[in-house]
Amino acid sequence: CCYPFTELYAQVNIPSKETIREGLVVMIDGYQVGMTVVALASGLSSAKPYPHLNPVSAYFYTNAYRWALRHLSLIPKWLGGTGGSYCDTHRVWRRRFFYMEEFVPDWLKVVFPYVDPKEWKKEELELKRFKKYAESAFGKHYRYPSKHFNNFRSQETKETTEDFDVSSSSESGTNK
Repeated sequence: CCYPFTELYAQVNIPSKETIREGLVVMIDGYQVGMTVVALASGLSSAKPYPHLNPVSAYFYTNAYRWALRHLSLIPKWLGGTGGSYCDTHRVWRRRFFYMEEFVPDWLKVVFPYVDPKEWKKEELELKRFKKYAESAFGKHYRYPSKHFNNFRSQETKETTEDFDVSSSSESGTNK
């Protein structure tokens, strides 16, 4: 009939002058400021497992540097008129595999003194290891995407109901 609550009871402080003065309630005025605080909080909570989203990590700035290079490399195509319209040249996702071996130059690393210098070295060491071991072993199995989709068989699923093991289904557990 009644189920216990799974969440602990937490006292909610209602905004008032007293609770704001005591520091129990924080008021954020405005939608943009609120969304900025939420985005920063979610970003900081995912900083440890995802170093490329951590603004104190070298991976973050290397990733941003590579995407900046991809964007900037499209400007000559747009100005020269060979890349189609302005929107066509800024579909940067097509260039996601470009500049994968580029790192933040030393003169730009000075701008980020809060980034641990060991992280910059670790990043370059990881690329060397990847090139030596992983790329040669697994690169031959990877198919780079073509300009036009032509692998329609890849959309066919290989799992069917005939392949499932029915011994764990509810039908096998009933008494006959």
